[in-house]
Amino acid sequence: MIGRWLDAVPPLQRQYSHLPWCRRLAALLVALWLPAADAYAQKASEAELQVRAQFVYNFANFVEWPDDAFANKTAPIKVCLFGEVDFGPYLYTFSGTRIGERTLTVQKADQIEEIRSGCHILYVGQDERVRLPTFWQEIQYIYVLSIGDRQGFADKGGIINILRTRDRVQFDVNIENALLNGLFLDSDLLALARVIKRNSRTGP
Repeated sequence: MIGRWLDAVPPLQRQYSHLPWCRRLAALLVALWLPAADAYAQKASEAELQVRAQFVYNFANFVEWPDDAFANKTAPIKVCLFGEVDFGPYLYTFSGTRIGERTLTVQKADQIEEIRSGCHILYVGQDERVRLPTFWQEIQYIYVLSIGDRQGFADKGGIINILRTRDRVQFDVNIENALLNGLFLDSDLLALARVIKRNSRTGP
């Protein structure tokens, strides 16, 4: 059954942001599962890289930014990839798709200044995770949905942490960090989270 659902998910190159919210939610739910593969392979498979890219795209459909986060009503939703992001080529195929009245754009960010200039979704690559203790103060990241893929990311200031389990890709959400950054996460997204976290102390 899961296999047939996966087959029904449109390829990454196809624009499907015009689909009703319920079908986009179904696409995110299907993306939780991975085809049968070596669960302990050290290097992510092509299927997993595609799933991670689809996760980031779908997150944008279930997050509400305040009007102050954009220059105007049609300004794009900017996704910034900071550091080494192995699924980046797959995520770039979503650049230009429509999310509501806005267009999603994906760009590489090599310097802190590029992030400060305006990012709505920030994916922190594996090679940059050592900077997390001071990273959030450096970028002043209000209105930014921060995403990572390492244990503890959502406990160190991040909002969404994507995790690999035996046969699926799952994610944890730090709801307090989202609220601190002025973001509203749809309840449908929270319902799919593996764990919903809150901080044990004030601040990220």
